[in-house]
Amino acid sequence: MLTRDERLKGLGRLAPFAAASLLAWASIPFGGEPDWVPFAISAVLVVLSGVLRGTRMVRLRYGAIVPSLVYLAAVATLRNSAGGVSSGVAVVSLIPVFFAALYLPRLDQLLIVIAGLVVFYLAPVIIVGPPEYPSFQYRSALLTVSVAAIIGMTTRQLVRDARRQARSAREREHMLERVNDVVRGLFASSDARADVCEAAREIGRASAAILYEPVPGSSMMRSTAIAGLDSDPIEISTREHSAVSEAFFSGQAQLINEHVGESVGSRELWELGGSPASVQYEPLLRGAEPIGVLVVAWPSNVDADGPRATVVKLLAHEAAGVIERADAISELTDMARSDPLTGLPNRRAWEASLAYALAAGEPFTVAMLDFDHFKEFNDTYGHPAGDRLLKETAATWREQVRSGDMLARLGGEEFGLLLVNCDTPRATEVIERLRSLVYGERTCSVGFAVWRPGDSSDSVMARADAALYEAKEAGRDRACMSV
Repeated sequence: MLTRDERLKGLGRLAPFAAASLLAWASIPFGGEPDWVPFAISAVLVVLSGVLRGTRMVRLRYGAIVPSLVYLAAVATLRNSAGGVSSGVAVVSLIPVFFAALYLPRLDQLLIVIAGLVVFYLAPVIIVGPPEYPSFQYRSALLTVSVAAIIGMTTRQLVRDARRQARSAREREHMLERVNDVVRGLFASSDARADVCEAAREIGRASAAILYEPVPGSSMMRSTAIAGLDSDPIEISTREHSAVSEAFFSGQAQLINEHVGESVGSRELWELGGSPASVQYEPLLRGAEPIGVLVVAWPSNVDADGPRATVVKLLAHEAAGVIERADAISELTDMARSDPLTGLPNRRAWEASLAYALAAGEPFTVAMLDFDHFKEFNDTYGHPAGDRLLKETAATWREQVRSGDMLARLGGEEFGLLLVNCDTPRATEVIERLRSLVYGERTCSVGFAVWRPGDSSDSVMARADAALYEAKEAGRDRACMSV
């Protein structure tokens, strides 16, 4: 059986039609003496049609039209009970057509009900004939069925349009809610660009999304994030005509549904993405200044005013602020963790890396590097010369350090070196090489310690510092290892 909510909804739909039917059946006895047997049969049939409407049978493909056909049989029987054409109840036969146009989902269901209406009008003329059903009823049947078909088809189209608009509105509302949720999450994202692309692809139900941004100091734009495609970064020249460059320089969005392959900046990428049928290009604007272009692709055509294109437009509008904020935070974070003179990581970054190395549990070596007689050098040649010594040496040392290791300025003329997964002979070799590369033929002293189980960051640093003191005491310009 149907659920309670479904039954209540069904009753709400039937109420106006039931009221019109009740009026038709109730009017017959007041218009004359009906033939009570067919009248009673018609009443049973009309009740049966209502009962059938409340069963699960209506969920079957053609089960939904059975109540309508039973209703037409009930009206036909009622008409016979009251004298045929002169009864005046034939107009009630339009009710099943209206109901089918409003509530039955399939066109063939409506057409079957209209075919039933044709039978309703023509069968009595053919089978019974005059005087109850005179021959002019052919004309009346043709006109009535034609008008009913026009009204039914028009009503069905209006209902479909209304439902489509309602679905589109609900979809748009749901997407807007998702955009709001996603934008709030993007402000806390560790990778705002990638998350913007993934959000555009997911919320817009797209196949791929790409973010292009200009390459500083060049005429190129590079993809800084890609979602839905397995591709290396793509570069597009802004000097060549493409939808990407046009959207970037004009600040105007574009939705291309025709000849897409001829408009994209990279045809190879378009083919890699499955040759999408629709591609939307949304400029990311900081005020009036373009900072990038969000490209979203769909495998099928997308309506420019539809919810999917709209949600991409809204997301692109918010993405500019999100990316700008992420860049500002990244810049501030780099500034907070970098030494402004040498550009090396500072003590805060050093301590974080040392803690990470301890947590990883892999062997490492810590070295403390200190310039010899640096104070005297500053006093003799001035602080600008001392700063240059630090900067030039730091730049040279940085080129000698692996990407997984760390060189940091800990303060003044003191530097720290963290060598991960590096045995003692290799660590000694690296340290001696750095000592030989001090700018201006100056010298430095180094103390280093190899991590051992049970060491804390403070203890291994203390051992390296003690070894540095030992190197200074032994005459400087040397490296000592903690034992």
